[in-house]
Amino acid sequence: MSALDTVVADGSRPARIAVIGECMIELSHTAPDRLALGYAGDAFNVAAYLARSAAPGTADVEFVSLVGDDPYSAGMVAAWSAHGVGSAHTRTVPGGQAGLYLIRTDRHGERTFHYYRSQSAARGLFGPGQPSEIDEFVASRDLVYLSGITLSILGASARERLLEALDETRRRGGLVAFDGNYRPAGWPSAGAAVSAMADVLARTDVALPTLGDETAVFGDATAGDVIRRLRAAGVAEIAVKLGERGCVIAGPAEDGAEGPEEAVPAVPVASVVDTTAAGDAFNGGYLAARLGGAGRCAAAEAAAALAAQVIGHRGALLPPA
Repeated sequence: MSALDTVVADGSRPARIAVIGECMIELSHTAPDRLALGYAGDAFNVAAYLARSAAPGTADVEFVSLVGDDPYSAGMVAAWSAHGVGSAHTRTVPGGQAGLYLIRTDRHGERTFHYYRSQSAARGLFGPGQPSEIDEFVASRDLVYLSGITLSILGASARERLLEALDETRRRGGLVAFDGNYRPAGWPSAGAAVSAMADVLARTDVALPTLGDETAVFGDATAGDVIRRLRAAGVAEIAVKLGERGCVIAGPAEDGAEGPEEAVPAVPVASVVDTTAAGDAFNGGYLAARLGGAGRCAAAEAAAALAAQVIGHRGALLPPA
């Protein structure tokens, strides 16, 4: 049995999920001199796609963050509700602002990001001003999701506080899901990312990494290398994303032997418009399917189909269902 098979196994209530991270103002080009406004961010994208994909009654998704009191932050939080994501445990920081990023795509739909986030309110997550009720909320969840980008916006003491909350989540029987999602601009060095991510991986039950990120941070050459390293860290369930080559999934060791690694192909797309959030969509779709009772392969197939939809659309998020 894999980690996610144990979450609310009797189906008596929805799985209680906390997604921790930053949502930002998103500006994407509709023409060289025109931009479309949206609200997105890697962890929030996962929350939105998880809520969108979950079978009725299987997932209660809350986003844990900090926002400003500017008009864009207010519009951002209002947009979360339309995607089925709760905001009861996101706090407003007086005088704070929302971070911003711009997307540029090449003729193949491959994206690059330009960030303006140094004043983002979310950088204060798990800082000294955070009430203990937020830590308790995280500790009480069935599943907590975060990413390498979540870690990159936190200072050292805030990360320690987050780790304590994750330890308490697991002590109470909850699970932690993590995607290393590495953006070099967010870290002083790759070594700093290695250290912070290793601390979280030691507390991770479900890992959803991308091979390119793992190569950049940890030096892994293949999906098999990633899986072996994560298993050694104690991760029970793994899906390594390979972009247009699909993914490789692996479960826990069984009867003393490592479980099989299984390849799941990507869904072909006739025209790639924008690859933004393809991996986030995969993560949200995978977790939703698993929480709904799907096996690992079936969940990866559903996640790949959702990612294929997303890359045919401009911006991170499909319109609310």
